[in-house]
Amino acid sequence: MYVGESLEIYEYEHGVHVSDEYLARRSKLFKALGDPNRLKLLYLLLDGEKCVSELLPFFDILQPTVSIHLLQLHDMGILNARRDGRKRYYSLVDETILAFIDCFCEKIMSKEIG
Repeated sequence: MYVGESLEIYEYEHGVHVSDEYLARRSKLFKALGDPNRLKLLYLLLDGEKCVSELLPFFDILQPTVSIHLLQLHDMGILNARRDGRKRYYSLVDETILAFIDCFCEKIMSKEIG
């Protein structure tokens, strides 16, 4: 058995069992990263924190929708958020998440092509 960060994997004679809680958390994370607008937000935040009004010009969606995407990424622990007066500024918790996403996608896509 392997245990780490609420992960429990049990090896059985006929396969592996992973806890439902672990799978649900990972599924929710991939869903959060699976939206093109949310991915775009991550790349836009690579060069530092920004508020919604600084991010809005890069989108063809309304401000409340951009705010919802940012909140979802924050709730998943991907973004930091801080308030300064009426504005809320967002930044990446860890920039390496984008390197991971790029590496993961390149690996999968190279198998599709090759």
